[in-house]
Amino acid sequence: MNSMIRVVTAVNRVSPMDPGSCLEEIFGLVEDVRSQCPDIILLPRLALSSPSCGNMLCNLTVADACASALEKLLAATADLPCYLIVGLPVYRQGQIISASAVLYSGKLLGYIPDCGESLAGQADPECSLILPPDTIFACGQLRFGVLPCDPGKITLHMHSLLAAGCDLIAVPAYHPVTAGSIASCLKDAAAAAKSSGCAVAVANGGIGDTSSPYVYRGFTGIFECGETLSTHLGDYDSFSMIRDLDCDIIRCHKALSGGKEPFFHAIPQGRKRGILRPVRKNPYLPADETEANQLLEELFDLQIRSLTARLQNTGIKKLVLGVSGGLDSTLCLLVAAKALDALELPRTNLIGVTMPGFGTTDRTYFNALALLEALGADSRDISIKQAVLQHFEDIGHSAAEHDVTYENAQARERAQILLDLANKEKALVLGTGDLSEAALGWSTFAGDHIANYNVNICLTKTMVRRVVDYVCGMQLLSSATETLYDILDTPVSPELLPPDSSGQISQKTEQILGSYELHDFFLFYLVHCHFRPSKVYYYACIAFAGQIEPEEIKDKLKLFVRRFFLSQFKRSCSPDSAIIFPVHLNNQEFYVPSDLSPRIFLEEIDQIETFSP
Repeated sequence: MNSMIRVVTAVNRVSPMDPGSCLEEIFGLVEDVRSQCPDIILLPRLALSSPSCGNMLCNLTVADACASALEKLLAATADLPCYLIVGLPVYRQGQIISASAVLYSGKLLGYIPDCGESLAGQADPECSLILPPDTIFACGQLRFGVLPCDPGKITLHMHSLLAAGCDLIAVPAYHPVTAGSIASCLKDAAAAAKSSGCAVAVANGGIGDTSSPYVYRGFTGIFECGETLSTHLGDYDSFSMIRDLDCDIIRCHKALSGGKEPFFHAIPQGRKRGILRPVRKNPYLPADETEANQLLEELFDLQIRSLTARLQNTGIKKLVLGVSGGLDSTLCLLVAAKALDALELPRTNLIGVTMPGFGTTDRTYFNALALLEALGADSRDISIKQAVLQHFEDIGHSAAEHDVTYENAQARERAQILLDLANKEKALVLGTGDLSEAALGWSTFAGDHIANYNVNICLTKTMVRRVVDYVCGMQLLSSATETLYDILDTPVSPELLPPDSSGQISQKTEQILGSYELHDFFLFYLVHCHFRPSKVYYYACIAFAGQIEPEEIKDKLKLFVRRFFLSQFKRSCSPDSAIIFPVHLNNQEFYVPSDLSPRIFLEEIDQIETFSP
């Protein structure tokens, strides 16, 4: 896992104007994390003598004591192959400045001056060991810069680092706090990470400091491309937080690339064990439930807006879609109804067609009818059984042979009905397929694969479920809440094979393909983050530990890779749709040849050793 960089944000308890006591606390923090094999340890600005010392920081006695403490720290970390960033007052050419020393394996690489916070003028940048503010260091695959500043002002100072190719902005800080200021600083740091597509690590000092005229409180935060990996507010003792940054994730989000050669490059590989970062089963949604609901609401709104724009621009006033009583057609139906409402068109302009076939069960059929009635849509019921049987006779296929021809003939008959009915009604056919089905090729070419416009294709099956569940929770369709919840509980199925002896669904998609949640996970990291298959497997084993066995994950990853590449021909001629989510397979922006071989990916998966925690 060479793309993993282990970062420690630490805040030491200080004794104002007592570098020796400050150093002892730093020694303790370093020893606490040594066994975790960190790559970067970030300590606050002026960690060896707090800014509350005021004018005394301009005294040479203080500067000399801090320099002596730094020498001891260099000696104590000579056997630690790790960057260590620590702030102190520095005397150079007749001036004392506030700067952050960058150490590595007992060597002082140089000092990065604070951003506009010098203690007595500004040192000559040509002075020995005083490095330019845009100096970039290399740590494995990661480039990082040091930005000693107020954590609430990162965006004002980070541009030169980003232009130089920075992947991580390390922010040593020591800023007094007021009510609400910590939350604001952490929010600003997260926003900086998101807008730049980089990582931001903040260590703000203050534990043990004086409380006049300011109040100080230590806090840290580690953010990666907008994702909060950790935050911590200190109380009375020194503390540290440790997380792994993933260079592959940063690379796929990064706003700027390139940059100058790093000042320093060295890091041993293969030392770390495990992974110290959250890996969620659903990486598409924020971990915070309030933020997740806000995103779900916005996605539903964007689905509606994309459809209203298509109707307005084409002058079409009617919609046709097949309603199966499953999740995808349910969400599509809700979007269609709300789009007509937005355009002040009657819901009777929404023609929902139920097309029972050989595998249709009473549960899905009556749920579809109930949903259409609750919405006030124009409900049409057209059985496909006789038409398909005639088709079997025409092509010489036995109706007793339940093979792919038996299944796909039903899907294509349904597509023909919808397209021809749309011609008759001067309507637009809405496709209901989702992103998971597109990735896996789980659709019938020229069957449910075809439509005039698709509103679900940027949402995975997992996300479709969450949006429908959100609609239920918001009571946007209170008359159909019970029906919607039953649809949510219904097993995912194309219902193309006859029901079992009790009339229940016999063809359950997740029993054939595996968990959609797992496949959606593969899609995110393999396609969006460009992970190697072996790394996708490693991440999945962590995320689904205790739920899915590693061998099954490996087997399903092979299935996903094989189906993903071999199904590209369907995505190459897919219906129009809007890109409303960063993870998508829209062929306007995502392109791979339809005859691309998955061989090297499958070979790598075969060579993966079974994961063990």
